[in-house]
Amino acid sequence: MEGDMEMESPVKVTKQKSPFEQKMKFFGLPLAFIIFALIYLMPTPEGLSYAGKMAMGIFLSALTLWITESLPNYAVSLLVIVALPLSGAWSEEQAMSVLGYEVIWLTFAAFIIASGMEKSGLAKRMALSLLVKFGKTANSIMALLIATNFLIAFIVPSTTARAAMMFPIVLLVVEAFELSIQDPKNNFGKSLALHGIQANNLSTAAIVTATSSQILAISFIKDLTGHEVSWLEWFMASAPVTIATLVAMFFIGKVLFPLPKSEKNKKIDISRLREEKDKLGKMSLDEKKALVIFLGTLSLWALDSLQLKFFGFRLSLVMVALLSAAMFFMPYIGILKWKEAKISWNLLIFACGAYAGGVALDETGLAAWGLNKIFSRIGIENMSFIVLFAVVTFIASFSHFLFTSKTVRTIILIPTIIGIAKATGYDPVALALPAAFCIADTITLPPHSKVNLIYYGTGFFTVLEQLTYGVLVLLVKWGLMVVAALTWFKILGIA
Repeated sequence: MEGDMEMESPVKVTKQKSPFEQKMKFFGLPLAFIIFALIYLMPTPEGLSYAGKMAMGIFLSALTLWITESLPNYAVSLLVIVALPLSGAWSEEQAMSVLGYEVIWLTFAAFIIASGMEKSGLAKRMALSLLVKFGKTANSIMALLIATNFLIAFIVPSTTARAAMMFPIVLLVVEAFELSIQDPKNNFGKSLALHGIQANNLSTAAIVTATSSQILAISFIKDLTGHEVSWLEWFMASAPVTIATLVAMFFIGKVLFPLPKSEKNKKIDISRLREEKDKLGKMSLDEKKALVIFLGTLSLWALDSLQLKFFGFRLSLVMVALLSAAMFFMPYIGILKWKEAKISWNLLIFACGAYAGGVALDETGLAAWGLNKIFSRIGIENMSFIVLFAVVTFIASFSHFLFTSKTVRTIILIPTIIGIAKATGYDPVALALPAAFCIADTITLPPHSKVNLIYYGTGFFTVLEQLTYGVLVLLVKWGLMVVAALTWFKILGIA
């Protein structure tokens, strides 16, 4: 950490590509054309519509371009919006309506909230307070933020809401440590952003109320099997696997993105950080306003459906975020002017194309067709329980490559898995409940969740880096799930 830098200086991100990444960028565009041409020219597979085939070609071509970064991600997304109706995969009205999707509005509001927190200095005060109290080394900071993501999952029932809260703090931690992101050897900012994605999504699996799709999953289990999964039963089964996965995630990240030896375990002189914290003095009026808005936002997010009981109405997650964003602009109440809002418009356009491609996979029937093909070809009727368990949990975890929505995965996967269990004579809960623990495993690509998109906007990591890290962590979680099926789940009477 360079002591002569001012903490107020903005963090600038400049990506330096490796020779391999440069080659990928060069070959990515022709590869995307080849993939699309092959899918376009092949006969439409039996059971799949022509629209589904074209949606597959467009999505795989776009995915190739997003990974190789041959074109700017927002340019690819604009091409996706045009290609879907042009190819007959989707109507023009459907493609254009994506701009009104809640993920776009929620991401938009999150940037405004982050801007207000940053301007007020409240997020900086919070970050510095944490650093002064707990931050001794870079490793301790990363571990602290992972633990924080896990703890707030107990009270905030939304992965995106938690990301909106943690995102400005992560940025302030990077700034407080005065990191040079331009230095490719310094992976701290990259690790923080990727940890933000993974700790958020993976922690969700430990608490059934942490996302609505998990609540939907246990509703399916109750309706189709008669077994009612309690909050405690879910936590007792999933929490040990989740915690072990988070620990593995931390160490995998250290291997993939190592810090320089001089920085890895170097004791950080917190006296400068303490001085910076002391310079803030007492809370300003802007900080107090931001705190009130933020606490109000947090309360409404945490209350969720209880809003009806207390207030007689219920605001959705998106509406609460938009209300909070509006408050930051209100005269006397807010502290922002429009020009001060740091909105990443390129990220919003990227999100439009990503979600258009993903939703088209669902609505054209391609995702369900692919899942049915997978299940029909693996010969489940001859599998032992543990082999079937391994197959089911693997598909449940990695099915987010086909489905961009946790809710859609839940609706298709859980009833299907229960049906498979009944057909093979195994306990449906023993397969469906662990599969539900994998619903939030959306950590491999930016389009796969709103959380990913928020952190991807920092520019700290590439699509390939997220993909590599995410796949490795999910493979470890999958292994832990199989071990749990042979041990811990049996003790609990689940497997």
